[in-house]
Amino acid sequence: MDLVCYLTDDSPVDIRPARNRREWMNQTPGSYAYRCLPLSIANAHGWEVRCPVTCEAEWNGGSSKDDIHLTFEDEENAGNKKSTTPVETHFGSGILTFNVGVVIGTPPGYDLWVTGPVNQFKDGIQAMSALIESYWMPFTFTMNWKFTRPHLKVRFEKDEPFCCFFPIEHGVLERFDPTFERIGEDSDLERQYKFAFYKRALPLALKQLKGKEVNLEGKDRFEGWYIRGEMPDGTEIADHKKHLQPKPFKMGRGLPDR
Repeated sequence: MDLVCYLTDDSPVDIRPARNRREWMNQTPGSYAYRCLPLSIANAHGWEVRCPVTCEAEWNGGSSKDDIHLTFEDEENAGNKKSTTPVETHFGSGILTFNVGVVIGTPPGYDLWVTGPVNQFKDGIQAMSALIESYWMPFTFTMNWKFTRPHLKVRFEKDEPFCCFFPIEHGVLERFDPTFERIGEDSDLERQYKFAFYKRALPLALKQLKGKEVNLEGKDRFEGWYIRGEMPDGTEIADHKKHLQPKPFKMGRGLPDR
């Protein structure tokens, strides 16, 4: 399927496959955060837009657009008040706006989920998420961040990801019929759950009893079956993903390679 990024002008736009790595995950003891495969897969789920400038923003707590003070490391951008400014205070209410400056086209029946870089955090400001019907909308979109407290200077570095997006099937959520059931209604699920429960509980219980004599490292750790793509009883899952690598955007006809 095609995912097309339509360039509306000659302004540079840097869109790349999302990164698997996170600095805060690197800093966990032994980088243990990467042992959570769902977390790592989510990190790489989509494409990231990178900031074209370095800027700092500070909100004084007010609701006006002028209540956010913006400064750019590049003086040329600092004096640019046009709508094409990559970062601005368009909405007020402590909302910082990034102009992505492109139109993203998805196939019929697919929307675009737009959010901040997944599992990446900034003190004092929170990325906002949006769902766009990109299969028909003929216009650009913005990426917005909401300040969570005033009088804190927030910095975005040039080339830092500020936005992440990925396609999602249009209307898929409303096609689900959510219900509650006791786990015993699905005997196979209950059996696999009990396998997983005891695989997790038994080594931890032994470690509490025997302390450091019990080694919990290696293949038999409770989370190993999920990472390997196996059911708790050892049954293999054919389409399990251990890695996710979205394709990079290619330059279309008439566009020079960057």
